[in-house]
Amino acid sequence: MKLIWIRHGETDSNRERKYLGHSDIPLNEKGEQQARELARQLSQQLKRPVALYASDLLRCTQTARPLADEWGLPIISVPALRELSFGDWELLTYEELMRSDAERAARWYDDPYRCSPPNGESLQELGHRVDGWLRKLLEQRQAAADETTVCVAHGGVIRWFQAVWLENDPKRYWHVDGVGHGEALLAQWDGRRWRRLRLEGLKRGTT
Repeated sequence: MKLIWIRHGETDSNRERKYLGHSDIPLNEKGEQQARELARQLSQQLKRPVALYASDLLRCTQTARPLADEWGLPIISVPALRELSFGDWELLTYEELMRSDAERAARWYDDPYRCSPPNGESLQELGHRVDGWLRKLLEQRQAAADETTVCVAHGGVIRWFQAVWLENDPKRYWHVDGVGHGEALLAQWDGRRWRRLRLEGLKRGTT
């Protein structure tokens, strides 16, 4: 089975470098353009996927819409694919966070796996819901070696997949080469593990 992870297009909050987790912010004009361009490119080089999943947050469903139109697929909404919740730190910039809650922020930066923002999530909690959903997907699709599934999600979710499922090391979360807004990552399940494949022909520079 092949799995294409797509990171949603840009929002104004991303551009302003704010902590954007469960806040339901729409794409900006650039993000909409990124979504349309990626859909055009993927539809030209890939056969029709069997399913199109997306986080239920607006920026992901908006990114998924051009893909759904190109392939004639419904968007399957998946709350488990939401970004990490930053709780009380939602929509703050790093500078604002350091002014308002520097001590707790320092603890979180030192150990984001067990520590969480106030009223937010730890990386372990994010990983628990993402891993649970991904295992169910593998159970459903394990016999379909030639199928391709598409998931539109968030930077944190895709980083978790890269660190835990591709590199088998959660501590690599902050060190993996993340996926940019409106970009894609292709992985294949060989029956035992995931491995990354190259997506040929995609033009970069839209992020």
